[in-house]
Amino acid sequence: MELSIAVESPNKRGILFGPADKHLRMIRDSLGVQIFARDAQIKVTGAAADVSRAATVIETLQRDLRKNRSVTVATVAEAISAATSRDGEQAAEVLDVYVSGQIIRARTEGQKRYIEAMRRRDLVFCTGPAGTGKTYLAVAVAVHMLKHQQAKRLVLVRPAVEAGEKLGFLPGDMQAKVNPYLRPLFDALHDMMDYEQIRRFMVNDLI
Repeated sequence: MELSIAVESPNKRGILFGPADKHLRMIRDSLGVQIFARDAQIKVTGAAADVSRAATVIETLQRDLRKNRSVTVATVAEAISAATSRDGEQAAEVLDVYVSGQIIRARTEGQKRYIEAMRRRDLVFCTGPAGTGKTYLAVAVAVHMLKHQQAKRLVLVRPAVEAGEKLGFLPGDMQAKVNPYLRPLFDALHDMMDYEQIRRFMVNDLI
């Protein structure tokens, strides 16, 4: 498996990589993967499970940098230990997506079945009351699949129900007309991904 990870803060890549790439070498040697770093990209290759663990470690370190925490040999070792020890609990309802430092996972039996269905099926219909996580969990699964290269692009789709005037009468270009309908999806994305990363993905047509 091969996975490309964007460096969220290129100006801090020296801290992320460590002196003479020491942090990356620790991840490589501990998890048995190959790591190649160039500019603002980190490429990780190896067995799927090992690559997933390495990606989790790198995501943890990038999250620390976002919060202006120091990244040292000790914090890298802790992240590696956490990634490997979590394997036993990494069930289908747990996603490699973080919000406010917490990993996203199913909280109810219904949410667990919903996530399992999305990960196993090409098309899933879900109905339920507002606030039960239908949209939020769908975005989380999409971000998880994009991170693990199980999907090449995210296509955001929402029904546009017109009330009175046609959509074409609304001011602005097409993006301005449909943005209000996509707001819940964008809000969820901004919870789970860095703003600059979302902007890059949109510019590169990945979202």
